Amino acid sequence: MLTVSRFESNLLYLLYFFLRREPAERALPLIEKGQTPPSCLSRGAVRLIQDALTKGCVQLLAERGGFRRERFLRDGRPVEGRLWERTPPQELGLTFSPQTLEFLCWITAVKADAKEPLRPPPLRQLTDGDRLLLFFVHEGMRQYSGKFDWQTLPAFTQHGLCRLAYPDDFARSPSEQAPDFAVWVSGVGATILEALQSDLTARWVEVECRKQRIHEYPVIRRLGEEQEVVLTAFLDAVEGAGRLDLARFLLRAAHVQADFWVHSLQHGKQRLADRAATYACALAFLRQVPRLQQWERRARETGYFEEGYAAAQSWKADWEQYQGDVLVDRAHAVVRQLDPLRQS
Repeated sequence: MLTVSRFESNLLYLLYFFLRREPAERALPLIEKGQTPPSCLSRGAVRLIQDALTKGCVQLLAERGGFRRERFLRDGRPVEGRLWERTPPQELGLTFSPQTLEFLCWITAVKADAKEPLRPPPLRQLTDGDRLLLFFVHEGMRQYSGKFDWQTLPAFTQHGLCRLAYPDDFARSPSEQAPDFAVWVSGVGATILEALQSDLTARWVEVECRKQRIHEYPVIRRLGEEQEVVLTAFLDAVEGAGRLDLARFLLRAAHVQADFWVHSLQHGKQRLADRAATYACALAFLRQVPRLQQWERRARETGYFEEGYAAAQSWKADWEQYQGDVLVDRAHAVVRQLDPLRQS
């Protein structure tokens, strides 16, 4: 049996919580307390952390969507199967750098109401495993309601997957800097996106449906601006990498029946220009749908002997399966319907 210190025990509780092995009620209060970190962790604690990371992250990916039999591109050709059937296991390995350990020590030591906040470690050149854990940390910390303002940390504001999955979290203090999706459209990062397609669909449906309950103009403006920045950067990345299949979740989410995107807005005495800009932000997602149609039109023009023909046929199949032309017609109709100039 391994023996660990109180600090190491708290760190492990938080890690297990981020990996969905401990309840929030038991782990999150530890952030409020904070604790002075030791000069170094014991060998036993490091061994337990390594074991939790290597097994917990893989298990979560498998549970979240890796187990589903789906079709995604491999070397430009569609391959069907579960995640570990589409990709050789040796290409799915997650690696973790010492920065993960530094971050876990920091979040265990930080105290929310401290007069001199403990500075977070600079996280640069993260590995695939580092980035995936930070994504799980973000998801877990969404249940936290204390004073610790963790969402403004660069580790999360610059995290492409966090902002893609949770644009509403980052709309409160939007960043003009678009996240870098290069690491998420190739290699292990792309396989992570494949496993999370269903989750991404559910999140974007949830965000669109919640717009019906937003009353304030600035709130809907900030959310729409964040969505546009993130979606533009993401679609640019998947198009550049030739991985249009990674955007499949947007076709699924576009079927959301949230027909009153601005229904609850309190108009007051807003100028017509303000109303027009706000409505455009509210429809940020729908206004990206025609871009997906452009991909389909280019796919139809790709000849049998041209490079990328198999990938083009894969996107055509997705477009037909999710009735892309119907989605585009509906998006145009909603945009016209909510044009304030037509309503005035």
